[in-house]
Amino acid sequence: MKISVKDTGVCRKTMSLEIPADIIREEHSETLKVYSKHASIPGFRKGKAPKHVVAKKYAKEITKDLEERMVPKFYQDAVEKSKLKVVNVIDVSMVNIVEDQPLAFDITVDVEPEFKLPKYSDIPIKEKKDDVTDAQVQEQIDAIRTQHAKYEEVEGKTVETGDMAQLTYDATVDGRPLEEVAPEAKGIGKGEGYWVSADEHAFLPGMGEAIVGLNAGDKKEVEVNFPEGFMVKELVGIKALYSIEVTAVRVRTLPELDEEFLNRLQVESEDELRSKIREQLEQQAEGKSLNAKHEQIIKYLVKKTKLDVPGSIVQQQTRNTMYDIAQQRMMMGMTQEQIGEQQDELLKEAQDRALENVKLRYIGLGIATELELDASEFEIDEEIASMAIHQRKDARALRKEMEENDALDSVGEQVRFNKALDYMLKNAKIK
Repeated sequence: MKISVKDTGVCRKTMSLEIPADIIREEHSETLKVYSKHASIPGFRKGKAPKHVVAKKYAKEITKDLEERMVPKFYQDAVEKSKLKVVNVIDVSMVNIVEDQPLAFDITVDVEPEFKLPKYSDIPIKEKKDDVTDAQVQEQIDAIRTQHAKYEEVEGKTVETGDMAQLTYDATVDGRPLEEVAPEAKGIGKGEGYWVSADEHAFLPGMGEAIVGLNAGDKKEVEVNFPEGFMVKELVGIKALYSIEVTAVRVRTLPELDEEFLNRLQVESEDELRSKIREQLEQQAEGKSLNAKHEQIIKYLVKKTKLDVPGSIVQQQTRNTMYDIAQQRMMMGMTQEQIGEQQDELLKEAQDRALENVKLRYIGLGIATELELDASEFEIDEEIASMAIHQRKDARALRKEMEENDALDSVGEQVRFNKALDYMLKNAKIK
């Protein structure tokens, strides 16, 4: 077999294969034997028809069978002999078998990039870790008390920040009812008996702040500007005038840090509660600091490495990243329609992220290979278990799913990448 390889793009090569006629004849003969063994031809017992009769009757089928088998068979031989590190097959030229003629066809593939690894020891890193303050601990305690707060209706009470007010309201836009301007705003344009928190968490933008200082029976006009990302997309950008009346006021009562409340939190004392909160905050600060150092290493590697990557891999990664971004935006409250409207912007973001991620993967795995960092079965199982917890799945079911999708190798790669990152951090030059 003759093999020639030429560059046809970034990380893309085309292999031209030519298989001698005598090899094709041998393959044809072997295929004919199989057909002869199972052929049913009138006038002959099954498997007893002369080969030339079988060859004539099944000529098209035998040729098609050969063409379908020749490509994968000789492709694998060509990859081994050319020593190409193929990541994707991009195209295969037409295969046409002609009797007593060599078989020639082209296969275009994307291959792993060849590049020089950057220096990965003594990477300069600035370390910054935020100290946990008493004020932060107190802020968390206040938040816990707020979560367990009770609201009691009080007559004659002026609304203060943190209280709740019951409102009757009617909204207009340039004199027209809001629900006439935007029918989708049913319940937002007019209502009675709605309780609104007197803070930034009010369901109408700015309403929480506007009701501070009012009493039951007070009336007021409040201008509401609906911002980007509001839950009813048809209201985004609209300015509405709300005529409101306060009909009742509830006061927020925070629980005391007494024995009963501490027992509900499963701690024995206020000191223990503060100690646990401080420990959690310190762990968060440590994690934030570690992530910041990892980010510095990543930026350094990408900046210091001249590297082109296979386009097909970037395309695959872009699709995955686009899906992840869309899921994140939907969890933040965006609708599918809003995501569709921002598709071009999201695609550009996904492409940029994908390109950097693919580059980083090759750099990190290249360093792991040079350092001879492997992933044991135990480490792979640990990584899958961690992924399962994050995805809220059973670890065994997730592993089976990954095996069926040929995705298990990616777990080992992630383990090796993480080991390389740990090595670089351990050997970094901390400033």
